[in-house]
Amino acid sequence: AGQGEMEPRLKFVFVVACFIVVVQMLFVYDGGVFALEEILAQGYRSRMQHEHMRRSKQVQEVEKGCEETYGLFPCSSSLPGSIFLCLMYGALLLKGANLISDGSELLLEVLDPGLIGGLLLPVLGALPDSAMIVMSGLGGTPEQAKEQVAVGIGTLAGSTIMLLSIAWGGSLWVGRCDIEDGMAIDRRLTRNFDLTSTGVTTDQSTKLNAYIMMASALLYLTPQIPTFMGQPHDPSAAGLGGILCILALAAYCAFQVLWPELQKKKKEAAHKKFLKHSAIVLANEFAKSAGTILVAENGELKEEALKCLFDKYDADKSGTIEKDELRKMMMILSKSANTPTSIGEIDGDLDFLMQELDRDGDGQITFDEMKGGLRRWLKDLEKEKYTKGGLQGSIESTPLLVAGGEDPAAEESDDEDEGGEELTASQIYMNSAKLMLGGTFLVALFSDPMVDAVSSFSKASQIPAFFVSFLVTPFASNASELVSSLQFAKKKKRKNISLTYSQVYGAVTMNNTMCLGLFLLVVWYRNLDWNFSSEVVTTMSMIFALGVVSCTRVTFPLYMAFFSLSLYPIALALVYFLDYVVGWQ
Repeated sequence: AGQGEMEPRLKFVFVVACFIVVVQMLFVYDGGVFALEEILAQGYRSRMQHEHMRRSKQVQEVEKGCEETYGLFPCSSSLPGSIFLCLMYGALLLKGANLISDGSELLLEVLDPGLIGGLLLPVLGALPDSAMIVMSGLGGTPEQAKEQVAVGIGTLAGSTIMLLSIAWGGSLWVGRCDIEDGMAIDRRLTRNFDLTSTGVTTDQSTKLNAYIMMASALLYLTPQIPTFMGQPHDPSAAGLGGILCILALAAYCAFQVLWPELQKKKKEAAHKKFLKHSAIVLANEFAKSAGTILVAENGELKEEALKCLFDKYDADKSGTIEKDELRKMMMILSKSANTPTSIGEIDGDLDFLMQELDRDGDGQITFDEMKGGLRRWLKDLEKEKYTKGGLQGSIESTPLLVAGGEDPAAEESDDEDEGGEELTASQIYMNSAKLMLGGTFLVALFSDPMVDAVSSFSKASQIPAFFVSFLVTPFASNASELVSSLQFAKKKKRKNISLTYSQVYGAVTMNNTMCLGLFLLVVWYRNLDWNFSSEVVTTMSMIFALGVVSCTRVTFPLYMAFFSLSLYPIALALVYFLDYVVGWQ
């Protein structure tokens, strides 16, 4: 009986002991620092003492005040002030990133995307992250550089994992379609949130980008192997790694130029977007010839003008427009707009227009389907930033070309419209250059103040700078890429999701080459120790976790979105575990 009474007590004591150990392992607050005491051997105790000394030094620096960046931009050593500055500088960086993105997209309208898409656009896309990374290590004294360089590695790791997690998983969520026979059916979603019977399907060429992404991640090993061998103080490994990264970047850009499959997809996407705009232009020209307009000043579609157009080309008065009637309508409207086309030129694009407008796939376009299609296209047109005069100006200045397979940017309009609002190729070049230069200027100007603001917030809140930059800066520098990926995936087409995932893998590859290379060169130039083992292991683990999945299949069920989205918190937890439990440096 005594033994029976003791057994529950022993279990209770064991549970309480385990609970106490877990609490000690997690959060023991000591002077504002999350310390983990009495867990590991003396080596770990030494690390905690170093961490405590570093935090004490931070507190002293906070009490001393802050130094204005360039002697011009405001700074703050208080927590509320640091938060405000992070938001302000982050918003300015976001604006700069958006300007660069808008200018880059304009170039796809006027140039063959081989050279531009393979070389210029990837570099410009990685520019905001690169600026943050470089500024984190170049400014200040060597001691300050050791502190602020954590912002750079946090930006690099956070940007990479955000793309793999939120951009990849979010695109799967919004782009999901019904899966039948192992393949997603374009634009059909009847099962809503079924975790296994809905998802996306990519093309085979997308796998290649995932392989390249994983191969480029091996560059992290160049500075990391000497650290694992007990030589973290040798900057030559970082210098060698930086050179290898730049060489890999050159090889990747050359490959992108010579292998135009991804750029071909981008060109097709730009051409289809132009097709929809051209259809609105032609319909608007018809309305103007009838003494009215298709689009009101507030951007609303005028149903009476559209109904007049619909009835005119509904030859058999069936209440629907078939493909032959659509062909005739586009031919007549194009001819009236002095746009040279032929049946052979527009046949392929008619299939696209039918697919866009015929929502139920019965081969006939009803008035409601046409009205809904034009409204969707008008919403897209509202987002165009390269024309002046608002929505109506956008419609009137769009080149009148009905899609004969030529890029709109390559078409030199012979029309001399009285308004003179149409943009020429040279004007688009100029607008693109203005946008990209303006964005680059903002990014270059405010990257250093952003690094200082993040460092100040880290000191004031006593949260490690890595975690702050991991969570904050990627959303400022990559927000435009994230939003565009989600918007493109929402079209629920195989080509769209293939392009989206290819862009995600390409952006990670740029982080692994250009951004990492610049970071390594900064470490080498400032003669800094390489103490980023946990960050390297975490980043490589996340890349290979998603990369292996992406290389082994083309169809991704919805449940894999949760796997991808979980990488973000898992990465944070892994860095915390390796740094503050295992005691890595």
